[in-house]
Amino acid sequence: MGFIGSGFLADKFAWCYRRMPDVELVAVSSRTEGHAREFARRYGLKAWYTDYREMLKRDDIDAVNICVPNYLHASTTIASAENGKHVLCTKPLAITMDEAEAMVSACRRSNVTLMYGENWLYTPATIKMRSLIEEGALGKILAIEAREQHSGSHSPYATKRKYAGGGVLIHMAVHPIGFIMHMMDKPVRKVYAELGNLLHDLEGEDYAVVLMRFEGGGSGIAQSNYITKGGMQDRIEIYGSEGMAFINLTHSNPIQIYSEVGYSYVVEKATMSRGWTSPVIEENIQYGFYNMTRHFVDCILGDKEPISTGEFGREVLRVVFAGYESNEKGKAVKL
Repeated sequence: MGFIGSGFLADKFAWCYRRMPDVELVAVSSRTEGHAREFARRYGLKAWYTDYREMLKRDDIDAVNICVPNYLHASTTIASAENGKHVLCTKPLAITMDEAEAMVSACRRSNVTLMYGENWLYTPATIKMRSLIEEGALGKILAIEAREQHSGSHSPYATKRKYAGGGVLIHMAVHPIGFIMHMMDKPVRKVYAELGNLLHDLEGEDYAVVLMRFEGGGSGIAQSNYITKGGMQDRIEIYGSEGMAFINLTHSNPIQIYSEVGYSYVVEKATMSRGWTSPVIEENIQYGFYNMTRHFVDCILGDKEPISTGEFGREVLRVVFAGYESNEKGKAVKL
């Protein structure tokens, strides 16, 4: 395995792969030499690079994780495919539909796996909920409401439209949008969105609400924002003809603690640890990163298609851009 990028997400992926006996971590590439060198030291990699194209020439790398800003997803994925490497690309797949199509086409031509890295699909809670839905526990799924929200991205690239492709809709709402599409398992036929800046002075939006109507009449509402204090909030409500379900991906821990002095880490984006809190036990497992990376490896070794294909990531992006169009026009957009 090789890594293109050495930041926050690369750390999460490397943590997961190190626990798999059938995976060897080989090399990393980062434009910042110090970051690449430190990442290689931390995870015991054979080599580090400042040019990912040079890393991709290595014969001992079978697959790569794309962990760079959104605007680089297409170029790094296409280069990886052209060098015969399987690709796990984090969300969003790209910043334009043309780029997304080019990524999918390049991986098809080279006969390599392109997996869309949507970790929400691989959380233990999601996997269990999907099996219950398939069993018929909720009957026909009528509507799903899902949200991810926090106080703002820690990436400087997330605040610039040319790097992120937009604001919170493309950078974060892809999580609940992808989740809803996965659970509904039907084509989206109509999209309506309301976007805006409610708190921050950003190039892109800090607030997004997207309404999706699916083939057959099902409904989905995805919400994301950068105005929520108190740490990450990932919550889902599922309504069926025979039942309903609530999922809280963030606060699903069996631990509750009261501290008057605070402690080191509660959950991503939380700024305080005093008072009553529910500290995350292991984010990489709870948030699906381990299951996602394990699935990527299994698909490569078993020559299987991932649950979240590049094509799925492209369709999520289609809904995102329909949302931008809807907000601009002030009306629903048909797909």
